[in-house]
Amino acid sequence: MADHDDAVAEPHHAHADTLDIPSCPVCGRRNPPDARFCGGCGQGLSEGVEPRQENVADPLVGRVIADRYRIVELLGRGGMGVVYKVEHIHIGKLMAMKLLHGELARDRNTVRRFQREAEAASRLSHPNTVQVFDFGRSEGLMYLVMEYLEGKDLGELVREEGHLDFERVARIGAQICASIAEAHANGVVHRDLKPENVMIIETADGREIAKVLDFGLAKLRDHTGNMSVTRAGAIVGTPYYMPPEQIRGEQVDARGDLYAVGALLYKSATGVPPYVAKTPMGVLTKHLTEELVLPSRRSGFHLPGEADAIIGRAMEKDPGKRHQSADELREDLIGFLESVGSVLSDPSMSRPLTRSVPTAGGAATRADVDGYERRLRARGVFGYLLLALVVAGLGVGGFFAWKKYDARDVVPTAESEPNDMPENADELPAEVDIQGMLGQRQSTELGDVDLYRIANPGGERRLLDLHVTGLPNIDLIVDVVRTGQSEPVLSADGSGVGGDEHIRGFPLTERAYLVRVRERWIAGELPTENISDEYTIRFELRDQVEGEESEVNESLELANELAAGGSITGRIGWGGDVDTYCIPGTIEDGHLRLSGVESLDLRLRTVDRVLQRSRIVDEAGVGEPEVAPVTAGQGRCVEVSVDTDETGSARSDPELSYELRHVAAPLPPPVGEEEGEQ
Repeated sequence: MADHDDAVAEPHHAHADTLDIPSCPVCGRRNPPDARFCGGCGQGLSEGVEPRQENVADPLVGRVIADRYRIVELLGRGGMGVVYKVEHIHIGKLMAMKLLHGELARDRNTVRRFQREAEAASRLSHPNTVQVFDFGRSEGLMYLVMEYLEGKDLGELVREEGHLDFERVARIGAQICASIAEAHANGVVHRDLKPENVMIIETADGREIAKVLDFGLAKLRDHTGNMSVTRAGAIVGTPYYMPPEQIRGEQVDARGDLYAVGALLYKSATGVPPYVAKTPMGVLTKHLTEELVLPSRRSGFHLPGEADAIIGRAMEKDPGKRHQSADELREDLIGFLESVGSVLSDPSMSRPLTRSVPTAGGAATRADVDGYERRLRARGVFGYLLLALVVAGLGVGGFFAWKKYDARDVVPTAESEPNDMPENADELPAEVDIQGMLGQRQSTELGDVDLYRIANPGGERRLLDLHVTGLPNIDLIVDVVRTGQSEPVLSADGSGVGGDEHIRGFPLTERAYLVRVRERWIAGELPTENISDEYTIRFELRDQVEGEESEVNESLELANELAAGGSITGRIGWGGDVDTYCIPGTIEDGHLRLSGVESLDLRLRTVDRVLQRSRIVDEAGVGEPEVAPVTAGQGRCVEVSVDTDETGSARSDPELSYELRHVAAPLPPPVGEEEGEQ
């Protein structure tokens, strides 16, 4: 086979132009650095492969995210973030969760783009698409929850087995096309199709099912400028499969995805990418300028003529000469399978695919999630919040399709029952007092719920100030819910029975939100009915004030900047609010001064991010200031929170502000110590 491989090699693909890694010990062919088998002769290439890093303790394992996803184990890491296996604690099913890297989660534009693309991906429901169940932010972490599958990605499969038989490649490719056809019909272009984004799972009867993942996240990746490069300088990611128009920075449409499909079919059928070079720029240049060497001429084994025809057309540099739709490319692949008698015996190639796709044992399916949410709706708990993530095609548009008040200039003054579902939620005008009542309970377990819709015109970042007066015999909770999510982004419970609830300075970045007013339900206790007392709800939107903290800043990943020697004003804006600040650059020994808030016992937690150590300072009591030393160095941060265990301390007080100041001088010793030294 080695002699045959040398005979078919093209002059302009000589070894000097390929990746700068050791050649195959049998045939001399040079292969991509991630290959486990030679693409020419099939020789194993395990020698010289860098060993995997040993497992180390992961602080997130065991943690519960968004009150429902328990992290079980790490599955992998990538340029965008990390992927974990998680268990939905309410239904006992396994899912996969992608967490964005901290630097991405801190960028507001990236977060907004992530939410928009995740919403689009959540509407896709094809059996060959990895299902997206949920997404959002929890404790400073941006997460995307999706179907958990036990299998291998196509890239790993090729690395382990070398080139695949073209009949097998065609079956996988047809399923990929079926997935992206649905996405294209919904206006979603993947933009980063590659073998690593295609999961291959095996059914009990030995069939292979392809599942495409990461729809919509390529734009996010492009924005961050991520490019995966090995230590040897060889690209192992997107550029191997990037269409020429994307390289030129032009608009990429569905035909760009078809080019990428052609390139990944090429890799699967030959064991090597269509273009390889020593540098990333070299690979990109070849996509633009070099004529494609057809798969049958690149490989040292037999490939049918249909492989050249189908892949060659998909990888035409001119989009107008390619297949014009995913369905068209799929028909060519199915046509080949029919010609060899394969498709009739494989139900996954039916038009359309109708059979369910198996998942890993114990893994959640769309039916599991739908069933769980139906049970919640039947019980009245959070059911009215289940939006686009569980019913394909519902999303932001659903909120704007709700009935509106008629054209008369009538300003409401009270809630209109029933208002416990999105379709009958009351519109809450800005800066208007609305009266409501938590009256008749829904059942012996669930109390009354009032739901309001608030508008943020233009969807620009504005700060929400909201106030709900208390009821004498009820502990109120106020939830803020973003469209397209199944859980609140904020639950305010800063006071006890009879107390007012406040939200101050919470950022809104979308056009519409829901606000829910309810009792704090306690299992085993009968919900309260109050048919004599009314609460008042009122909100307003405002812009950020210079020198004021920027919420949400409850974690190190979302910390605000506190200038060295400077100060910032903040508030404990709701129950459980935590404010985090980091001092940029290298500082000398100094200290922090935190002014007191009359009703709160504030405390400081200083953090050394370099040494990963922290210290809590809570020397003073309610209403008193706190002082904490800060040592010289980099990565110095501080958290401001409330010690709710202190007698007489409230959980929040958004009406009063504190001042946090960094003083660029060591903390002076106590007066008594100074006198002793004298």
